[in-house]
Amino acid sequence: MARGLTQEALAELVGRTVEAVSNIERGRTFPTIETLEQLGYSLGVPVQQFFEGAEPNVDDQRYILEGKLRDIGRQLSLEDLEIAVEQLKVFIRFKARVQ
Repeated sequence: MARGLTQEALAELVGRTVEAVSNIERGRTFPTIETLEQLGYSLGVPVQQFFEGAEPNVDDQRYILEGKLRDIGRQLSLEDLEIAVEQLKVFIRFKARVQ
């Protein structure tokens, strides 16, 4: 509701049925980890927020960016993904030297 989404819209975003979303909302069923990840990504919140005792100061922007990075990685071939990982390693080493 806070995001202005209906159950129908949320169900479509996470690839589940409206009934499944409704059952999760009412605590009648427990979502899989994959569904939790998709819910978090679709709602723009860290998965940790779905659990009691979650850290209240989780950096939401970092979570969103890591999700985008994961999504980009899934679009790459294995060879291109290996290249991207190596490029990130070089970037990290460069940043460490500059700082």
